[in-house]
Amino acid sequence: MLLINLIESLSAEEQQKVLKFLKDNNQRGDAKNILLFNYIRKGKTDRLDERIYGKPSKNAFYALCNRLQENIVEVVAAQSFSGETSEEITCLKLLLASRIFFEKQVFPLAVKTLQRSEDLAKEFELYSILNEVYHTKIQYAKHQKSKSLSDLFNEANKNLASFNNEFQLNMAYAEIETGLKKNPLQNSKKLVENVFSKFHIKAEETLTYKSLFQLLSILSAAAKQQSDYFDILEYSTTLFSIVKKKSHLIEKHEYYYLHMLSLMANIYFRTKNFKKSLLLIAELKEKSQDNKFGDIFQEDLILLKALDLIYTNQLENAIITLEDSNLKSPNLNLTLAVCFILQQKHQKAYHLLKEFQHSDHWYEKKVDLLWVIKKNVIQIIILIELDKVDLVYQHFHSFYKRFGNRLKTLGEDRILQFTQLIKAYYDNPEQDRSSKLKRQLENSFLDASKKPADILMLGFYAWIKSKIEKEDVYGVLLNILDSSSHPNQIDKLKY
Repeated sequence: MLLINLIESLSAEEQQKVLKFLKDNNQRGDAKNILLFNYIRKGKTDRLDERIYGKPSKNAFYALCNRLQENIVEVVAAQSFSGETSEEITCLKLLLASRIFFEKQVFPLAVKTLQRSEDLAKEFELYSILNEVYHTKIQYAKHQKSKSLSDLFNEANKNLASFNNEFQLNMAYAEIETGLKKNPLQNSKKLVENVFSKFHIKAEETLTYKSLFQLLSILSAAAKQQSDYFDILEYSTTLFSIVKKKSHLIEKHEYYYLHMLSLMANIYFRTKNFKKSLLLIAELKEKSQDNKFGDIFQEDLILLKALDLIYTNQLENAIITLEDSNLKSPNLNLTLAVCFILQQKHQKAYHLLKEFQHSDHWYEKKVDLLWVIKKNVIQIIILIELDKVDLVYQHFHSFYKRFGNRLKTLGEDRILQFTQLIKAYYDNPEQDRSSKLKRQLENSFLDASKKPADILMLGFYAWIKSKIEKEDVYGVLLNILDSSSHPNQIDKLKY
């Protein structure tokens, strides 16, 4: 339901502003829009029409939802207009004032006011407004005594090129995002390279804050689909170094900066640079406190901190971090289930996964396909640990039926190889020390790509290795991490 998603996306501050708006504009004290809003924000979303009207009333409820949705849109738009666009509004006001002064022939004041608009627009990289500024400057060029006409043309053309670059990047972002959505497990690195080449995209210090954010988001999304963050590490670090040089723009672009901190913290974690990841997490925590966007990044903060703790031999602290959180989300719960597996508390992990009551199709839309696949593999592992024979084979059958052909079509054979390896182990546990099974394990995770293994994939590798070697799974995982601390030392992971 769109209204539920909209209300869930609001920060605590935004929710209070919506409530104030509704109270100020309601004619009646018992208005149902506030009642509906409060039910949804408190998570009471079943049979809403009956809760509000005392009986099923679909038509009236539909109309109420539409009115409330329009109210929320109005509040969010007004807040954005008064806050996020203050610099744009100031630039436009100065630009319009200068044009009026030119028309009134108050030329010195017109030139001075136009220059103020240009300076502010340059400071905040407002290329579209700068186009209008230069249009006005050229129109009244004879009054611009400080610069020659050729200099003015050069500045205008330079800005137009920057504007076009930003527009090209926006189109590239849309094309890659659409491509990944249509085919989530395609070769995303190749897709990004092709689109970047098509639109002539490269990392430059002239890129705007928004453009840098879009580029980093594209790279991160591609890396996530391929479970390969090493390929994007150098390029992402270059982009983030450009961001750091634009420190004067952080306050203006708080949302983009916080999001980029989160993305880079994850990239460093996935490439095993835990120190840098934790430093960025600390900065994200500090800057998100008392910030209107802070609530948006709380899940990222908790998840990344927990993951860094897991992989730096602090499993107990990771569990405390997850359990103490007021947030409950699919990502956090699945990570907590993994913690319980590493502790060999499989019954707790099993009960936690039973809380996922929606269908895989629902979770694929709500989270993503890779998360759904990961959940299913973890579910099979837990069932094996609990030796629920019928359920194990039922889930194997269900997994192959739902994802087998899809994964083959998308060329994602490694996931299928791993599930087949699990089944081979479960079918013949007495022969789990066989050299054949060891070779299959090695090939499944390492030989196929000849690239550094993704850190989250190492968790699955560690589990099956611990079963073969009859060792503690968390100890095996930490040993693997220690032996693979250098991204090129893949051979050390082998038997």
